[in-house]
Amino acid sequence: MALPLQHQRRRLDPAPEFQDLQEHGPLHEYDAEPGMDGRRQWLVTGFDEVREILGDHERFSSMRPVEDEADRAKLPGILQAYDPPEHTRLRRTVAPAYSARRMARLLPRIEEIVEEGLDDFASRGAPADFVRHAAWPIPAVIACEFLGVPRDDQAELSRMIRDTRESRLPRQRVASGMAVVDYTHRLVAGKRREPGDGMLSALVQEHGDRVGDDELAGLAEASLTMATEQMAAQLSTAMLLLMTHPGQMALLDERPELIDGAIEEVLRFASVVEAPSPRVALTDVTVAGRLIRAGEVVTCSMLAINRVRGDRFDITREKTTHLAFGHGIHHCIGAPLVRLEMRVILPAVVRRFPSLRLAVPEEELRFKPGRPAPFAIEELPVEW
Repeated sequence: MALPLQHQRRRLDPAPEFQDLQEHGPLHEYDAEPGMDGRRQWLVTGFDEVREILGDHERFSSMRPVEDEADRAKLPGILQAYDPPEHTRLRRTVAPAYSARRMARLLPRIEEIVEEGLDDFASRGAPADFVRHAAWPIPAVIACEFLGVPRDDQAELSRMIRDTRESRLPRQRVASGMAVVDYTHRLVAGKRREPGDGMLSALVQEHGDRVGDDELAGLAEASLTMATEQMAAQLSTAMLLLMTHPGQMALLDERPELIDGAIEEVLRFASVVEAPSPRVALTDVTVAGRLIRAGEVVTCSMLAINRVRGDRFDITREKTTHLAFGHGIHHCIGAPLVRLEMRVILPAVVRRFPSLRLAVPEEELRFKPGRPAPFAIEELPVEW
């Protein structure tokens, strides 16, 4: 079955069809996303139009159409499944956990985790799979630490998170997913009894009477899985870009002050989240001269709009404009943690493995489509 257009790529690059679409305007009627109950669908490939739609929560809902409204109860704590006022309540509750002060407090532990993770990666000897032995385990431990998972549980929980996406056995993926859900419920119950460190403890102590256990467990599960799998995808694509642009990698090694620009360029160029959750028009809306009627579905292509802003990977780009984290009230709440991790991990890898290179021809690399998980590299064999 062909992927919906918004997920189609040629390796890291958008499919050529995007350029054809953009030449004919920013808004296109299409019918390629299943499960939309026969609703008319639109694909948005214009930067300004994407900002307009994602920034307009009064006329567009992020709540995906469901046949039975009871199905929404299965997504407690998942911010993308909420509209105001419930979204406002929950996001205001969670947002302080990602404050600059808390990020700064977490930084020393992140640095420790990164060095320990790279020690383990180096000990395996070359060649080694960067995805399996660095890009997944390091963010998984950081996500556990951020959430407040006891250190004795972190390794096993990290393995279960990876198995929910990476196991080749469907039964094991399902079993691991259920195990993660069960663990987050036990974790929440433990934090209620005895708060400690981490995001969950802060929520229990500061907002415990306004957030139920199911919502807290949903937040925990989403934080663990998204922070791990999206960071794994970001890190592996970042290292692929640097290794296939050795001049840029050398420049980052020579001028570490370029790291912030390098991060934004990786986020823009890779666009591992190719499209946020579709939006449903709540009323008739005119966008780019086209009428979108109430109930119709709009999908915004981050892959198209981010790459159209500049198609050459360049960490010295003066102003990297992108919407890799979305826009509006659903702008990714975890963006500060993603940037912090990349700010630590990328320079550490470049510093410790200055001769890092692909151990196989680039054309042999295999990529996983970005649905339902983020776009990612299956394996990244490297040597040094």
